[in-house]
Amino acid sequence: MATRSGDRNPDIPIEEEGAPIQGVKRERGHPEAGNEAAVDRDPAVPSKKKVGAPASSMYPMTPTSSSLMTIAPELMGYHLNLPMGYGAMLPPGGRMQPTNSMTQPRVNIAGSNNFVIMGSDVQSTGSVPRATSIFPEGVRSQHSASLEVVQERVRTQHSASLEELKQKLNHHLKTKYSRLTKQVQPIPFLKDKHSIDKLFTEVGMNYRPAGDDTTWQTLESHHDIPTGTIGQSRVQIIEGDAGYGKSMLSLQMVHDWCTCDSRSPLNNVDILIRLNLRQLGGSKSIYEAVVKCLLPLDSLIKESDVEQLLRDEDTRTLILFDAYDEYPDKDEEGNFVSRILEENLLQHVKVILTTRSSCIPGGCDGLTAGRIKLTGFDGRAREEYVRAVVTGGDEEATKKIVTQFNTNSILADICQSPLFSVIYAHLAHKAELKLDFGSVTEFFRFLVYCFHDHEDNKPQTKAAAEEQAKFQEFRDNHDELDKLSYGALSAENQQLTWDKEKFVTEVGEEFYKRHIDIGILVEEEVMNRNYPKQPNPYKTEVRFFHKLSCEWFAAHHFVKRLRSSPSSMPENLIDLMDPSDLQHVYRFACGLDPLAAHRVLDLLKKKEDCDSLAVLCALEQKDKVGDVLDTVRDLVSRDVRIREDDSRLLQRTTIELVQRACEHGFPVSCLQLDRSFRRFDVTNSCIVLESDFRLANMRTVRVLHIEKSDIDNEITRDELLGLLQKCVGLTELRFDSHRFLLPISIPPETIPPALKRRNINVLYDRCHDLVYRLSFQHGQWKHNQLPTTQTESKNTDVERYNVKWDDIE
Repeated sequence: MATRSGDRNPDIPIEEEGAPIQGVKRERGHPEAGNEAAVDRDPAVPSKKKVGAPASSMYPMTPTSSSLMTIAPELMGYHLNLPMGYGAMLPPGGRMQPTNSMTQPRVNIAGSNNFVIMGSDVQSTGSVPRATSIFPEGVRSQHSASLEVVQERVRTQHSASLEELKQKLNHHLKTKYSRLTKQVQPIPFLKDKHSIDKLFTEVGMNYRPAGDDTTWQTLESHHDIPTGTIGQSRVQIIEGDAGYGKSMLSLQMVHDWCTCDSRSPLNNVDILIRLNLRQLGGSKSIYEAVVKCLLPLDSLIKESDVEQLLRDEDTRTLILFDAYDEYPDKDEEGNFVSRILEENLLQHVKVILTTRSSCIPGGCDGLTAGRIKLTGFDGRAREEYVRAVVTGGDEEATKKIVTQFNTNSILADICQSPLFSVIYAHLAHKAELKLDFGSVTEFFRFLVYCFHDHEDNKPQTKAAAEEQAKFQEFRDNHDELDKLSYGALSAENQQLTWDKEKFVTEVGEEFYKRHIDIGILVEEEVMNRNYPKQPNPYKTEVRFFHKLSCEWFAAHHFVKRLRSSPSSMPENLIDLMDPSDLQHVYRFACGLDPLAAHRVLDLLKKKEDCDSLAVLCALEQKDKVGDVLDTVRDLVSRDVRIREDDSRLLQRTTIELVQRACEHGFPVSCLQLDRSFRRFDVTNSCIVLESDFRLANMRTVRVLHIEKSDIDNEITRDELLGLLQKCVGLTELRFDSHRFLLPISIPPETIPPALKRRNINVLYDRCHDLVYRLSFQHGQWKHNQLPTTQTESKNTDVERYNVKWDDIE
């Protein structure tokens, strides 16, 4: 008869405590049965013990819906049939006893050890009652100890397995990285290859930690870059203009890790993943990218293995994403790079990302990511590179090349870019060149000619002469390449690589082969985003050796568009070519064609925040700024700013713009020196900037605004009065920072009468809500909490001029 859950099985009698269950026989192994003894068992329930079952001291305690099972830990020396899923462990002679005889069944098994059946879920099974769990007295602690031992064994085995997997992955990674770092080609057409540690030269670097949007610190070495393993920020962004050495720096960091450089903080990194994002279009996960881009084809490591390693929080992993600005999927929502940067994936992993300054990833603001800005080569770095790499330590040859940099200001400014500096140094040494460049356009035109002409010798046969003529035609006429380049850069999502077959169809087989041979174009094997629809997981794409080359050819087509458009050009042309990202397209266009230059400058003047670029574009004109006076007049009618972090070329060009404006009597409405002011040279009557450039002619400057300084900067009485007298057209001079230490007072008799008559506003803004104005009549400062346009009669005198400025507030 079936019974309900919770009812006692009437076929099993309840015996007195300590008595055996009636009708139960003993099986072999029970101590009271001798050689034949076993745990008492209901004869109606057959034993289901599996012969040869492995010994175990740990069984699951979770009930199941199965019928019967035999719990038979051989280590305990007994066998007992119990309902399936209850994992009871009974010692020899054990017995089970309910805690409440009124509600719970009692099962006695010969022996003296007590067992309690917890719960009263009894079913008619023909044998012992079914219970929720059984806790043998004196065995529970043994069970817990055994469980911990097994768990520790599992952890140890897992850790050993993970460590073995890590070693295999690192072996593949270091093999891959070794090939990359030993075959670096600084100039494609020279075919010379070097190891990265022989080529690498430290560039200027400024660092700003996460959470600080104002202060930049100078880094002396790439070893000082916080990698996340020693810094506070999980993400570090290395930014810089095209040709400033971002990819070279990433390769050097990889080399440091592979060689365990003792100076490098990367010694703390267990796994370093470097991925060139340009190659990862269509990749759906970082695990797929690692397997397909970094591991050999016959590697047994699977994507799941890589995922297991990267997800392990005990493994110190650093991911180095190179060339984010060329990542094909950067604008696609939910791409794996964005998920990692935004901490939606692999939150414990540290990340370094390189990109152009104009292409910082969204979500990586100054609060969440540290920023490292590359500022290029200075004279010391150029000389170090020339001596170590170009001349091999030949001091005479080194001096000859370095002298060319130092005596040509245009060349020195252009070669602040490490790429241009390296190219010129190698060319000057091999061909013993001494060239004078007046603009970036002239320099790049020369560079393209070097690509084409370095292998061309005087033809000895008619066939060779015909071939050389054809190559010169390719050099001078490249309309299809211009069009492709312009289309790629003006697209909503810039396309910096092309499918090889389609590209060859557009430009022609011979043209393509020539540009591959000379190094302007390069082939690259990348992941096939159409795989597995297409059988091959990889495909060959073609790209320019550097993005600047793409901008050069795009500029030629841009010029055609500018010349073919009516004089009232549609402004959407500039919207297609983002000036902040593609400044060289505009500069090259201005250098290639005078008419295009005028139209570019007209466009830039209408575009917000493009004044600095307009200055650089004006300099590209053959006759420099002097031939574009209308542009000069217009540019200085708005605020002109010289920033501390402007390139030397931009600073020098801006200074030249101001000088030319003053020479021609054009009013300079406002000149702002943002952290770039060092002092006023009284002897030479000029402003000296932090870059050592000098501003001498400021005759028509109307407002001079000297902003912010990170260090205390004392301005003496003579410097202040000398500056005011130098700027004869000045109506307002403003110092904006408490770090400027101005004279607390000026004796009235030392102030020239001409200055008193000019009624110049000299303002000292210490903390934005506390402004002081200098009274020339009394030589004292007056406190002003009203707008600076208010008259002096509305100012409130402050009797604090006999104390230091730091105590005035």
